[in-house]
Amino acid sequence: MHLGAKIWLEVNGKSVMGAGRLGLLKAIASEGSIAGAAKKLGISFRRAWGAVGSAEDNLGMKLLDRRKGGAGGGKTTLTLQARELVARFETLNRETSDFAARRFDVLFGGGGAASAPRTDRTGRKRGS
Repeated sequence: MHLGAKIWLEVNGKSVMGAGRLGLLKAIASEGSIAGAAKKLGISFRRAWGAVGSAEDNLGMKLLDRRKGGAGGGKTTLTLQARELVARFETLNRETSDFAARRFDVLFGGGGAASAPRTDRTGRKRGS
């Protein structure tokens, strides 16, 4: 048996940050454009643009600074608030995963299914 858990942030019941948006923002930061990030992640430009736009709308803040192209081309960077959001979310995700793994080891013995406590359908331990 293995632990699986996902963390995401919501505002008014709408997701604003999770693994997908985190990956997208990090790809935008490294590629310097939404189009480059979308290509890197194998998603459409429209999907990437929509994910950023809905997060910005629901958070009430800009996540990207966009500079139009010209002779040197355009560039998209993360705003200070977006960089802070990414850093804090990564910390929260890491710390939550570490805590959950420790609790899993305590509650389930950290091994396979054989380590899980055997219970009957009422939840009482069997064989004790």
